[in-house]
Amino acid sequence: MANSRRKCGACGVYFRPQQAFPGTVAWCSSDCAITVARKRSPAIQKRKEIAERKQAKDRIKTRSEWLKEAQTAVNAYVRERDRGRGCVSCDKPDDGSHQRHASHYRSVKACSALRFNPRNIHSSCAQCNTHLSGNLIEYRKRLVERFGPEEVEWLESQNSIVRYTIDELKAIRDEYKQKLKALQQGQKREI
Repeated sequence: MANSRRKCGACGVYFRPQQAFPGTVAWCSSDCAITVARKRSPAIQKRKEIAERKQAKDRIKTRSEWLKEAQTAVNAYVRERDRGRGCVSCDKPDDGSHQRHASHYRSVKACSALRFNPRNIHSSCAQCNTHLSGNLIEYRKRLVERFGPEEVEWLESQNSIVRYTIDELKAIRDEYKQKLKALQQGQKREI
């Protein structure tokens, strides 16, 4: 590897790196090193500024904004997971022409512990979720058909109140963004 040649990032001349880590050197002389550093500097600086702005925005976000981001990530995952399935309440097919919601069986107010649990959230048509408040009688029937009465009884038995910390909300958001990405790449489906 010490004999391998590299093309200088500044002048384009091929050279043999003489340092201990030959694969890391991208220039043939100290003058070219300065040129390469100047070329890279604006891009590096811009990325650093963007990262700093994002961190500053994150520092001033309220807990409710973090809750909203986490819920948005979970809902996007659920809609992708249930793509092609009918509405959980009325079985209206998901033909892509109607808006789909991520409908909670147990509402966020009724059970905050299940707010981000994908076992409690399923794809629903806008009519059932918004106008019929989830169409819960039909929702329950179809959950029993899909997962069995034990699963539904478990969901109904959860009554704990959870107050998520900002760090937990960040972790939930990031986890479900990764799960969504994996689903979109066709890796695996849960539930």
